[in-house]
Amino acid sequence: MSTVPKAAPRRPVSVGDELPVLRRTPTRVTLFLFGVAYWTSHRIHYDLEAARSEGFPDVLVTANLLSAYNVELLTSWTGDPHCVLTLKERNIAPAFADEELTVTGRVVELADNGNRPTATCALSITKEPGTTVAFGVATVALRPHGHIAHR
Repeated sequence: MSTVPKAAPRRPVSVGDELPVLRRTPTRVTLFLFGVAYWTSHRIHYDLEAARSEGFPDVLVTANLLSAYNVELLTSWTGDPHCVLTLKERNIAPAFADEELTVTGRVVELADNGNRPTATCALSITKEPGTTVAFGVATVALRPHGHIAHR
């Protein structure tokens, strides 16, 4: 089951703000269809026997799908599908079909560049039991004028 985060309320953003949590459970069908759309050529992402022959218990979630989940978290939070200015990620553990992934973010820096305020967010994707699958940092454009909290 998947949940979609709601866009952040239109209030000032502050350092330390947590983004609404996003939960995704990619199935084998999800991974197959994503692989088709992105021309994923490595069979461990859609062929169970190929994954098992390489020592994995199931097909692996692609790094591109993990990135898509991070982008979904950010665009849902800002309400702007074009908000992501930079995204840097590191994958550190495998995720497999049918594992629930929890995507989280936290505002770590704000900048007011005149007419285009930005937020830098620390990102993390985890699975049970508390294993970090990927982490990263992104800079997103915020709505202009009054969106950054001044302390």
